[in-house]
Amino acid sequence: MKRRLALKVDQKGRIQIPKKIRQELGIIEEVSATIEDGVMKVEPIESILDRLSRSVKFNYGGVEAALPNLRKAAEKQLLKEIS
Repeated sequence: MKRRLALKVDQKGRIQIPKKIRQELGIIEEVSATIEDGVMKVEPIESILDRLSRSVKFNYGGVEAALPNLRKAAEKQLLKEIS
């Protein structure tokens, strides 16, 4: 869907994108701008933390399954140290 927006440019050359539009486009902190044939295209840049949070998977089930054995090993080591 194509829409046209009229946005004001302040004295320092800044353009403010309304919050509703930023939310719709997923603009949080940074944007990428491309200029071609006199037209500027602005796109959101995904933060590195968001990208990492999607790609890193934690295996909590594996940790929970290992806890009893880890606890036993820790208790055994502690008994050795205090004996």
